[in-house]
Amino acid sequence: MLKCSECSRDLEEKDALVHTAEDGQRKVICPECFERLTGVDYKTFAYRKENAKQTMFAVLFCLAATAYAWYDKGWMWGVGGIVLTILVYLFSSKTR
Repeated sequence: MLKCSECSRDLEEKDALVHTAEDGQRKVICPECFERLTGVDYKTFAYRKENAKQTMFAVLFCLAATAYAWYDKGWMWGVGGIVLTILVYLFSSKTR
């Protein structure tokens, strides 16, 4: 059992979260205190973090495909790839 640093509530290890404060100090906190400190509930935070990772991989893949198309097919395909990469970035990183 762990104790929340903010509200001193007993927590199981699976429910405990580690929060890094502005001064760099790490605290063990409960999900309710996480929401109060950050302004976002933990599920939304985890969703946004995973979405950011997927966006990064999608953009890197599009850039690699663009470079290949530019080299193999010519400048028109390369410009099309750049436009596609920008669209993928804009639409996949949009917050819902």
